[in-house]
Amino acid sequence: MRTVGIITNPTSGSGRGARRGAEAKAALAAGGHHLIDLSRGSWAASYEAAMAHRSSLDALVVVGGDGMAHLGLQVCAETELPLGIVAAGSGDDIAASVGLPRHDIPAAVARIEAGLRGDVLRTDVGKVTGASIEEPASPRYFGAVLSAGLDAAVASYARAISFPRGPLKYKVATMREVPRFRPYGVRVTADGRERTMRCTLVAVANAAVFGGGLVISPESSVTDGRLELVTADGMTKRDILRLFSKLRDGSHTTDPLVHIERVESVTIVPESAEGAPLPPAFADGELVGATPLTITVAPRALTVLGGK
Repeated sequence: MRTVGIITNPTSGSGRGARRGAEAKAALAAGGHHLIDLSRGSWAASYEAAMAHRSSLDALVVVGGDGMAHLGLQVCAETELPLGIVAAGSGDDIAASVGLPRHDIPAAVARIEAGLRGDVLRTDVGKVTGASIEEPASPRYFGAVLSAGLDAAVASYARAISFPRGPLKYKVATMREVPRFRPYGVRVTADGRERTMRCTLVAVANAAVFGGGLVISPESSVTDGRLELVTADGMTKRDILRLFSKLRDGSHTTDPLVHIERVESVTIVPESAEGAPLPPAFADGELVGATPLTITVAPRALTVLGGK
């Protein structure tokens, strides 16, 4: 019998999270596992509960969207504790990046069962350090994308609104943030190479997608031991709207104002002489903290149950 910690989010999936959480727990219990419910009503409290029980668990399972998967990363990354993801949110970018089913509880639990029998995927994660990282987790790990430019301002507003759900909320947030935009001043050091620039977008990708399926870095892989730094030069508001439209299929990569480079380490520092202050950074849709931040790759640092 395996001891499995489980964390659910009743507000995920447009309010359907409570039912999906109960269904996942019933399916796992039917498999003969000893379940410990570590849900505590908030992200921080659930994280603390999971950390307190971590040494006694054989696996941690999270049920919900990217926020829950991001929580699971903080507990499991750079440890031997495997993570199971029952993707039941409105975005589920992390689950998509490791080939897990979405909104299909029986299929997700079947993958977890296969993982407990040894069918696992070892994936890279991004690792963020900096003095201003939001508690409770420091360093902060991410599975998909860290955003620190206009993409972070959009993520911040999207996180604050409850309607609409899913990718549509990012469209609403974009429409709200673009008219307020002024190019940011930033100093970026990538694998020791430093440059100062006025930018629109600055992101570090471990996976190809963010924001509920927007394709920011089409060539990114969670198993290649590298990250991708995605930057966009200072743009007009019309150019920005075109850019966000192209993110739906990844065609922005042909825009001469967009630059993508493979890296292992990135430091992002605000540079007030060059432009507006950077917004606080977000990763996997969750607040990380203000720059300066250093992002490195932690290769094969996460074991995902049933990942492909």
